[in-house]
This record gives sequence, structure tokens and C-alpha cells, in this order.
Amino acid sequence: MRGAREENDRPAKASDYPDCFGCGRDNPHGLGLKLELRGAEVVSEFTPLPHHQGWPGIVHGGIICALLYELMENWGYLNGIVTMARSVDARLRRPAQIGQPIRGAAWLASRHGRDMDVAARLEGEEGVIAEGRASLVEIDGRRRERLGI
Repeated sequence: MRGAREENDRPAKASDYPDCFGCGRDNPHGLGLKLELRGAEVVSEFTPLPHHQGWPGIVHGGIICALLYELMENWGYLNGIVTMARSVDARLRRPAQIGQPIRGAAWLASRHGRDMDVAARLEGEEGVIAEGRASLVEIDGRRRERLGI
């Protein structure tokens, strides 16, 4: 029946992916993000350590992009929708400092059927660090089973 969820369409729990680079609790090399849904936004805070740096004292741009990606990808996940990214764009506004907390938020900008546009922002003590947008597509149970997720 159209619109009814099949058993394999159930959203996974975060505990199902303990090795995730972004939020996996068992990944010693990951970011260890704790993501939560607050109203219409997914939020998290991250304090970068020395092994997250590129230039001395500055957070590596790839880590900043990974933070944006995790926030945006997890918007769907925490809203009970499993998605995959079609594209991700990031705009780096200012350097983030090692040891200084980075606060992030992601929200749904638009949705058309299975296609979603999600936006995110990272902020530090001195203002906006980075902004991002992701084009996401909802993955149904059969596709997830085929992909092993």
C-alpha cells in the first residue's frame, strides 16, 4: 500500500552505527559528535583538539567540512528519514581555532518528495565560521538493504 512503511523502512538508531566517523561512539579516530534535535534544527557542539589542525592552531578545513556534512546528513536521520547526499557545498568564512568550541546547527530549507535541501551554519566565539548546503535524497528500505545500511 502506498505510504505505508515496510518493516525494513524503519529508521535505524544511532546505536546501529557505532563506527561512524562523525558520531560513532566506538570510533577512536572519529569526531565523537553528540547530535540532537532541538525544534526544527539538529545541533551539536565540538571542541577541536591539536590533531584536528591544518595550519598551526587552526582547524583543518576538511574537519570543518565534515562537521557541516554530519549536521546536514543527520537532519534527516534524527527526523526519522534515512538519506544520502547528492551534493554538499561549503563556504568557509573565518578560521576556527584549536581548543575553542564550535557550535553548529542544520535545518531543512526545502523538500520536494524524496529530495531535500538542508542548510547548516558553524559558529565560534568570533562569529560565523562556515555555512553549508546539501542536496539529500531519501533512501527507501530496499535501497538501504542493497547498500547494507
